[in-house]
Amino acid sequence: MIITYVTILSCASVLWGFMFLFMLGGATDPSQEEFMIPFGWFCLIGGSLISFYVIPEFSYYWSERSALEDILSLDARTEVIKRRKEAEDAAEILGRKYQSRLMGLYDHLQIRGGKRFKVESLNPLGKEQGAIGLFPDLVGSDWWNTEKSLLSERLPGLISLRKKETNRLVIISSISAVTLLLLNSLFGFSIGTGGFNNQTIDLSAYLSSVEDMSFSSPHLDLVSILLIIFFSILTISTMPARKTSNQEEEVDV
Repeated sequence: MIITYVTILSCASVLWGFMFLFMLGGATDPSQEEFMIPFGWFCLIGGSLISFYVIPEFSYYWSERSALEDILSLDARTEVIKRRKEAEDAAEILGRKYQSRLMGLYDHLQIRGGKRFKVESLNPLGKEQGAIGLFPDLVGSDWWNTEKSLLSERLPGLISLRKKETNRLVIISSISAVTLLLLNSLFGFSIGTGGFNNQTIDLSAYLSSVEDMSFSSPHLDLVSILLIIFFSILTISTMPARKTSNQEEEVDV
């Protein structure tokens, strides 16, 4: 988990530093605050150095996770026994949650677990505790693969919302929209003769057909705020719908 977060932050720092210094003209813009230029270089250079070390580690953990997930999805007892050492080595690296899921697979297939892991058994597919992986539940596989999102529950007449592909499209589109709106508000997307600069496009002024619709970054207008809120809510609504206590009681009965 730590490797994942460090990888994300370091890559984001490199991206932000590069955009600020070279695409937004932060290094040559006299209107920028003095501390922003050293900070931009710090993000670019520091993020690059950290990424150089953590990205290979992240790739290694990810490959181990992929191998273990493949084994956890198996139903053939002989195949699991054949790949037992590979699975246990990967689970030892990935931590207790994966060890618990592996023990759950052993229990399901009636394989002696041995004494290597002293953990409680869990569902090998990870559905009891939500998504268990390198990412937290917010960005877990349950969210990405769900066919029953909060949005589909609110709009039952739209059958297409119950498809994985449709939900994934909504996830990608809404997150991309929020990202672009935030980048425009914080750093600016106005394009001039010299390319990108640090002028934010005011969407309220744009919709009102005002002649001057570019302002110095950072800048927020009412339409941008409303769109950010809307797409953020839309992103949250793509998460899996949780069963209510009444529904759980009915299933148990």
